[in-house]
Amino acid sequence: MSSRPTVVLIHGLFGFRKLLWSEYFQGVRPLLESMGMRVIAPRLPWAGSVEARGNSLARQLQQEAGALHLVAHSMGGIDARFWISRLGGGEKVASLTTLASPHHGSSAADHICRHISPFRIFAGIRCLTMKKMAHFNSTTPDQPHIIYRSYTAKRPLHEQPWIVRRYGRCIQQHEGDNDSQVSVTSGQWGDHIATLPCDHFELIRRNFWFNPFRKRTPFDMLPVYRDIGEWIKAESAAKKERACL
Repeated sequence: MSSRPTVVLIHGLFGFRKLLWSEYFQGVRPLLESMGMRVIAPRLPWAGSVEARGNSLARQLQQEAGALHLVAHSMGGIDARFWISRLGGGEKVASLTTLASPHHGSSAADHICRHISPFRIFAGIRCLTMKKMAHFNSTTPDQPHIIYRSYTAKRPLHEQPWIVRRYGRCIQQHEGDNDSQVSVTSGQWGDHIATLPCDHFELIRRNFWFNPFRKRTPFDMLPVYRDIGEWIKAESAAKKERACL
């Protein structure tokens, strides 16, 4: 077992571990490693169900002894909770920090599943409706020894990327402020740390603002990842100190 804190970066729906030279969590691995942490980035079924992705996570982390600090974007936070509570992963986990995970579902997923849409074929989408996530929450209790933390995000509709703005408009109508994929309300789980002024993709340092006629204030997520890393280091040190008492 490494003496360094171990961070597990868990990608979201339609995500990837690494695509050519680009990692899903752009620039995050080298940042955390430079802070003295060991970083693992599993590859999950890109459009699979929570069960499929959670089981894949379990297989890839079965040799890890813990204590693990999970940092999950979007659906990755739901997969992490499934692994923790239903597959015994909680024995290895010290904390879970989620970044705009749809803990209470997304009305965008509801909209897709109610209408004729090519995205309906993906099991991952069908798992994230409001009704499915209400059932998930009732059958997936938190583990009392694990620290659950969450960040949410929001952008005004006119600052959301046009390619996903229709989903943001749907969420705004039914749930309120959102980042184009997940509402602020749905993204809160455990200790809500902050609502960040960015869209869903800026959370992983991706800029899909393809509008040459209008500018928006950019958001740099890297300092937030540094804050998360500092918290993990402090919590890991505190846990070791408690174990020595």
